[in-house]
Amino acid sequence: MTTPTITMRNPVLDTLVNLGRFIEFYDPDGARHGLPTYPYHQAPDHLATIRQLRAAGLRPGGQPIVAQILWRHCRRRRVAYLYDITGAKPKRTATPAQHAAIAKALRARRTCRTCGIERPYYIPRSLGECFDCAPGGDRR
Repeated sequence: MTTPTITMRNPVLDTLVNLGRFIEFYDPDGARHGLPTYPYHQAPDHLATIRQLRAAGLRPGGQPIVAQILWRHCRRRRVAYLYDITGAKPKRTATPAQHAAIAKALRARRTCRTCGIERPYYIPRSLGECFDCAPGGDRR
């Protein structure tokens, strides 16, 4: 049984290039940009960004960047790196001990050092104490 070959080319963009059209951010071989490069919304379906992997409950799992998407925004070149979905691993979940440690740290950020009261907001680091204890009175 043979495994299907995953193509890194976009047939629509290849047709346009064959007709003589220059597409700045289409470089499926990586000759111009070092990595296979695609325009915005034109990457192959088996590639995904970090955010797309996270939304699917996956993580890159140590695999290298496979390709990139380039586009212009506000006269600046932007980049999004792509990973192969087939090599992605499931997201790790925090243990109960890690959840408890995070809850304790967040509770410490809401507790005033001066009066010791836990507030419904995070204590500003610039003040070091709640708004009631800080000089200048209530700032809510």
